[in-house]
Amino acid sequence: MIKNYLLSAFRNILRYKGFSFINIFGLAISMSVCMLIIVIIIDQFKYDDFVPNQDRLYRVESIDNMSKYAVRNFASTTYPLYSELITKYSLVENAAIINNRLDGSGIYNDKRFRINGFYVNESFLNMFEFELTKNSFTNPFEEAFSIILTDEIAQKYFGNENPIGKFLQIDTLGNFKITGIVRTSESKSQFQFDALVSSKTLELLENNKKVNKVTDNWKNFYSNYLYILVKKGTAFTKIEKALAEISKEKYKDDEKVNVSFYLKPFKKIVPGDFIGNEIGVFLPKIFIIFLGGLSLIIIISAAFNYTSLSLARSMLRAKEVGVRKTVGATKTQIIIQFLLEAILTAVFALIFAFVLLQFILPGFSGMKLMSLIKVTPQLDFSMFLWFFIFALVTGFLSGIIPAMFISSLSPIKVLKGSSSIKLLSKVTFRKILLVTQFVFSMIFIISIILIYRQMNYMVNAKMGFDRDFVYNVHLQKNNFEKIKNYYSQIPEIQNISGASHVPGVGNIWDTDIRINKEDEKQDAHYFAVDENYIDVMGIKLIAGENFPNDLSAETESFIIVDENTVSKLNFTNANDAVGKSIIIEDSTLVEIIGVVKNYQYTAMFLPIRPLVLRYTPKSFRIAALRINGGISPSIIAKIKNKWKNIDKYNDFEGEFLDAEIRDYYSYFEDVIYTVGFASALAIVIACLGLLGMATYSTQTRTKEIGVRKVFGADTKSVVILISRAYIRMFIIAGIIAVPLAYFINNAWLQYISNHAPFGFGTIFTGIFIIVLFGMITIASQTMKAANTNPSNSLRYE
Repeated sequence: MIKNYLLSAFRNILRYKGFSFINIFGLAISMSVCMLIIVIIIDQFKYDDFVPNQDRLYRVESIDNMSKYAVRNFASTTYPLYSELITKYSLVENAAIINNRLDGSGIYNDKRFRINGFYVNESFLNMFEFELTKNSFTNPFEEAFSIILTDEIAQKYFGNENPIGKFLQIDTLGNFKITGIVRTSESKSQFQFDALVSSKTLELLENNKKVNKVTDNWKNFYSNYLYILVKKGTAFTKIEKALAEISKEKYKDDEKVNVSFYLKPFKKIVPGDFIGNEIGVFLPKIFIIFLGGLSLIIIISAAFNYTSLSLARSMLRAKEVGVRKTVGATKTQIIIQFLLEAILTAVFALIFAFVLLQFILPGFSGMKLMSLIKVTPQLDFSMFLWFFIFALVTGFLSGIIPAMFISSLSPIKVLKGSSSIKLLSKVTFRKILLVTQFVFSMIFIISIILIYRQMNYMVNAKMGFDRDFVYNVHLQKNNFEKIKNYYSQIPEIQNISGASHVPGVGNIWDTDIRINKEDEKQDAHYFAVDENYIDVMGIKLIAGENFPNDLSAETESFIIVDENTVSKLNFTNANDAVGKSIIIEDSTLVEIIGVVKNYQYTAMFLPIRPLVLRYTPKSFRIAALRINGGISPSIIAKIKNKWKNIDKYNDFEGEFLDAEIRDYYSYFEDVIYTVGFASALAIVIACLGLLGMATYSTQTRTKEIGVRKVFGADTKSVVILISRAYIRMFIIAGIIAVPLAYFINNAWLQYISNHAPFGFGTIFTGIFIIVLFGMITIASQTMKAANTNPSNSLRYE
């Protein structure tokens, strides 16, 4: 029986090729996007699935009660909280403390490579069950200056040589003994590292002043992470109470820092809430919910379109159903037949969707955001099973209404003719849903046009400095003066400056400034620069003078400020500020030697706060080269060749300032790609829904059109007659979409300090595109109906 149903369903799909293609195409596009979303969501739920005892595992997180910013919750915490909780409270079975400041260049023989990782205690490995290779030390963290490498790093830099027992130098930190190799887990993990170093090392490095103090610092809650395994039967509230007691004791007399602690279950970290200082990079829970909601909207819209087209087609199949009922077919049999057609259509759409997914995945995987969160889709059997179930559910939801409707038709009425069938005489719901689809389409299109204009505006805006012909070379901890001396030998290099940051890309350091000790501190940003910075960057000096050439690198005497700083400190004008002394960072007294015009030193979407330029060469991280006479490959080749004399270990890292700025804003390209894809999808879904309604409308009005043509109506009047209702829907959709699009886009534009104008031109362009596609869709049916021979129309009825 089922075989006959399937055979009949397959024949009907082939019989109505045009209808089947539209349905399969529409469902396939929607399903491919939903499948992509399913892949991303499942991928994010696979984090740390190898970790045991997750029901008793928690992370201690922090709340900065003194914060002035929107983000007050942090995944990180203070380092000494670990020992305080372990020694004073008998609630914890095990605990792992992590410090994420392990960063430097590893040197072994003539090889030099980047090392990023954690300082961890001995509990880290067994709590999270990271597996060591057989030749690793039994207790790899027994001694200080012990280091564990990942098998990937070991293979990359040691090859077939056994690294266990060898010594690895990390910059100025010292020599580390390799005591273990940890296997890279096949599962995704929030813990991403190249190496692990014994936490005992951290204390020794602090004592030797090679790293900043954290082990007994209750004010630093930015670089440490504490995971605890609570004892069986221990109440969650007891630990929360202990954390509250510790917070109260440690911060009761501190007027500047006040931190409270709370627990987060390990299972709820990924995906989790959006918080600061997350240890890894992954999608927050709110984004997962958004993706899930988006996929639901997409598939419901696609299912509605299938339903709409199926109901329209039922006019052509009514007599078939009438004949089948006359010869004894039951209502259940007809429902099964039409449901199987819908499910089979969905399965065909699934196959097509899977093919589309192979084209979509590389595009999304290549996006910076996707590569950053390391989405690695694994299309295994379980994934295919989910896809198949998804197709079955989609087919059922799409086909149930047409199946129920057509199975309920009276054989007598359908055999009389289609004019006797009342097919959804009240189509208000369908119109509302169609208008809603076009509202979404208009909002998407208007948004993507605005985002595209915003990206171009930010990339090409005048930032207040000369970004052309400046080449940034990353120091990679090399001495700036050494680099400057080498590059000064290249004739095409006009000037060289040292700096801590690349301007215009969002990287900034915070500080505070005031005139007198009793004054309230004012927040400010700062760049570390030298005496050539203003000239190299083409920044305008409006008062005072530049740094002198003979400044001491050890003592900070002068600073240069911008106009915002002059205003914030209530100086009369720029000239009034020159020569005045201010206090920076609690105790450093410096004299304002010059004032520069405000410039966009940070990202275009961020506001510029008071900025101070400080002469602190120890903080230099880049050398900015002003190239004279234009750019050529030969000059870049000279710069790269000189690097070989400067640093024989690290590969050269350099880029043009303009290219760095453009690359920084390329994240907006990801947004444009995503929203553009959503816009195209929304248009396709809306137009397919419109096609269904237009098809239904022309089929139900076949006799009316024929009569009008007999009485002299021309093609134009018939087209206008049929299209009038849809034009009204476009107008209604536009009336709803315009204020919504304006409100939604202004909501995010208000957080961007420098944004492109958002006006009538953007809105009109978006509306025009949607109406154009809509009218083409309507015309495909109305022109066909209007040009039909009246005799055929009347014979049809």
